[in-house]
Amino acid sequence: MTTPNNEPRNPYATGQQGQNSQYSQYPQYQGNAQNQGYPQYQQSPYQHHQPGYPGYPGYPAGPNMAGIQMAQTSMVLGILSIFIFFIGIILGPLAIAKANRAEREFNTPATAGKITGWIGLILALGWVAYVAFMILVVFSVPAVSTPQGF
Repeated sequence: MTTPNNEPRNPYATGQQGQNSQYSQYPQYQGNAQNQGYPQYQQSPYQHHQPGYPGYPGYPAGPNMAGIQMAQTSMVLGILSIFIFFIGIILGPLAIAKANRAEREFNTPATAGKITGWIGLILALGWVAYVAFMILVVFSVPAVSTPQGF
């Protein structure tokens, strides 16, 4: 790759004999008024899937929106059951049930909904046990009487 004078050839120079042949094999695109110099590509025969459903040909489409919405609903119910103890007994099991349904019917992961639902349910049951224990303690302790004469 040298010239007759033992100088290296410039691979970036145009029109010289030493031009790199690997780059010259690509077609040159001539523009017209319609495409203004951009190459025209043929439409892929694989683009026949329904619009709105992501995915590439040969691969399964992603989870559907109903499963994603159910997983998000279970997570929101689980978070509410953590922060609102007195309705956590209701919202915790609802979050767990919605998460199970999202995983079973729609094959959508809903782990966050399950975990927050269980935490909310456990905290709510602990709150109910604490209130029941306090009521039991208050009513089971005998009344303290004051000594006579005071």
